[in-house]
Order: sequence, then structure tokens, then C-alpha cells
Amino acid sequence: MGPITIVRIHDDITSIFEVKEKRKRYIVSPLKQFTQSYEVSQYLKSKKNLYFLFFSDNIIEESITLPEVIKNEATIQSALLAKIYDRATTTDKVLLNRLNTTLDATQEIAVHRYEGLYEKDVLEHIASIPEHAFLRRISTERHALYSLAQYAFNGKSYLCVYTEEKRNLIVAVHNGVLLFGRVGFIQSDNETERSTEQISDINRTVAYAHQQYREAKFEFIAICGSIADGEILPLQLQASTGLKITVLAPNLIVDGLDAKLAQNTILEIGMLFLDKNMNFLPNSVKAAREFYLGSGFAIFFAFLFMLFGLFQSHEAYAAYQDSLDEYNRVEIQLSQTLRNTKALDNKQLLEITAQLKSSTPLHHHLIDDLILFENVLTLIKPQEVSFTEGGELVLNFKYHCKTLMELYLLEKDFRHAVGTIKEVQVIPTYKTDYNTLHFEASLKMGGTVLSTTDTGASQ
Repeated sequence: MGPITIVRIHDDITSIFEVKEKRKRYIVSPLKQFTQSYEVSQYLKSKKNLYFLFFSDNIIEESITLPEVIKNEATIQSALLAKIYDRATTTDKVLLNRLNTTLDATQEIAVHRYEGLYEKDVLEHIASIPEHAFLRRISTERHALYSLAQYAFNGKSYLCVYTEEKRNLIVAVHNGVLLFGRVGFIQSDNETERSTEQISDINRTVAYAHQQYREAKFEFIAICGSIADGEILPLQLQASTGLKITVLAPNLIVDGLDAKLAQNTILEIGMLFLDKNMNFLPNSVKAAREFYLGSGFAIFFAFLFMLFGLFQSHEAYAAYQDSLDEYNRVEIQLSQTLRNTKALDNKQLLEITAQLKSSTPLHHHLIDDLILFENVLTLIKPQEVSFTEGGELVLNFKYHCKTLMELYLLEKDFRHAVGTIKEVQVIPTYKTDYNTLHFEASLKMGGTVLSTTDTGASQ
């Protein structure tokens, strides 16, 4: 996985930092902050792996009670959405994620708890992101805080408190299950009064957690943010709640954080450990992501086909070159054979012809004509034997070869065999198709020396 870019919008400020994973450890770069949306868009143009974090005070918390046998997620969510829309004054689309499911004492009834965000709210917050296809995680601050606390205190029962100058963010967790989350806003401007107000708000939240979730035996309070940088407030909180206080230290989780600024980046770091059930990706973002991945796969496969085509072209060129080499070799061998073949001169040919004429009379027959084509007929049998109106013998040949080399050798041998026929006048016609490897030839025997011989014999 490539570098992660975490984007957080808070108080009209967009904070961004890069995270790299090396040897199963996260290494973060210095925090960058922007106040203008166009600056954010410009910076994120080249980023391919985005985690987006924002604050929302419009989180839907709802549960639905159904028979335990109903397990289909789509069916459960449909029933839950019907319940939500029945109470709500809007029909805006809701993005739901399951928190947990519990069974009653009979094990036949299931209570499914969900949290949700309005899709419209999510789309408004991510408007500054130039390419939605690169968004992989979208969530809220309380879910990021819960995820980081769970990474540190998995399976425990506790409250985790994150404080800033003007607010407290608190989540309550029992045996790894998020019970609730709330934000308390601080009104005081005086530092002393603000500290007192923060402690009071946390105390009220702890009291509420004890009252509403009596089965949860909270073991401690984990503090982070501005409250973790001091010493007095943690002591006051321990004294007022009676719970042990522990500090959630991001320096022990990721590398590269400035010690003085580490507590200010708690929520961003929480996005690295976000629970999969708390990732609120709108369908439009998922579609953009799938289109991007599909396009990437299409380009990849097109590249593979291009390489395959080049390989095939190379193979065809190599085969063609081999054929040319074989052609040259055969042509040289044929030339050498023709040079080494002894031929009769005209005087010897006339003497032999005279001897034949003086022998027993010849009786002309079709077989006598075909014997003249013996060398040709040993190569290929004629498809058709016929006579023209003028009495000329016509032989038609057709043959389909399997390879270019076979076609070449057949044509060369055929032409050579025809060329050896000296007794008669042969008119050859050739038609060779090198694309289809089809060979055709027609041999017409016209006026011949043999005809004269026949006439003489008849006399």
C-alpha cells in the first residue's frame, strides 16, 4: 500500500499529514494546515490513498429488534431504515453501519444496534476532495477516537476522553463495544474556569455511563488531547470519579510525531486503526473507486495484450526469417543439382531419335502421352484430364499445402519437372496463392515431335 494521506476538517481548518508504513510501523510526516478549499484541492491532486475525518453532531443511533433467525443484512437494514424514516422529518439517504448484536435470555430475539450518517452531510464535507475515487476511509471524530482506544485497550471496559480548548469528546466502551459517544462544549474563556467546566462535563458523562449501563464495570478513564499535557486536571478527574486515569500516548503507536504536538493528532492517528464497521463511504464514492480500479485493470490487460501481440509479431517474424533462410538453402542445393546433372547435346538427342524411328512402328495411345509427364505425375496427380476441340491434351492440377515451405518446394519441383519434358511442346499456366497456400497449374500439350513420328509410323 502506498503513502496514506489523512485529511481532517475542524473549525474551518483542514489538517493534512502523510503516513508511511514501514516494517509494520507507521511513520508520520509534519502536519500541514490549510484554510482555503482551493489550497486543499491543489495539494490533494496527486494523492491516491485518502482517509477523511470530520466532526458531525448529527449521528444517528438506532436499534431494531427482530427474530434471531433473520440474519440477512439487507433485510435488517431495510427494517431499521423504515423505523428511522417513520420518526424523522426527512427522507435523506442514510449510511448505516452495524455496531453490535445482542440476544435476549431466550436466544430467540436479537437486538441490532447501528450508527449512521446522512449521505448528504458526508458529501458536503468531502466536496473539497478533487478525486473521490481515491477516498478509502470516511468517518467521524468519535469513531476515530474509539478505534484508536480499542487498538490500545482491546477488550477492556473504559471511558476515553479527548479534550480541546473548547470541547470534550468522550466515548464509553464495554468489552470492546462502543456504548455511546458525546461531545461537550466548553463556554468559559477564563483558563481556570474552563478547566473546572471540563472536569464537570466529564464527571456528568461518567455518572451517566454508570447509570445507563450498570452491567458495564468501567475499569479506568483514558485521557488524551490537551488534558493529557497537564498534571492537575488528571488528578482532579481521578479524585472526582474514583476511576484510575491512564494516558493514551500516540508516540508509542506511531513514529515521527513531535512530542509537544503528539496529543493534538490523536484523532487523525485513530483513522489508521478505524474499525471496518465505522467506514461511511457513499455509493457515489464506491462507484468512482470501482470505475477507477476497473479502468486500471482494463489498461493493465490492454498492456498485456499489447505485449502478447508484440511477442506474436516477433514469433511470426522469426518464422518468416527461418523460411527465407530455408528458401535460400534449397535454392542453392537445387542450383548445385542442376549444374551436376549431365544433359544430352543436340547431336546425341538426334541419334537417339533416329534409332527410335527405325525401331518397330509406334501405335499412339493416351498412355503414351501421359508417360511423357511421368516426372510431373510422381509429384502430384492431376485433378482433370481432357482434350480441347483441337485435340490438345490438357492436364489440370490443384493442391493445397500446409506450410509456405511445402508450397515453395512443390512449385519449384513442379516447374523443374515440366522443364524436363523435351519431347513435346508443353504450354504451362501457373496460379499460386501464397496467402492461402494454394497451388494450381494447367499443362497443355500442343503440336509435338511425337505427332510427326506418329504420321511417319502410319505410313
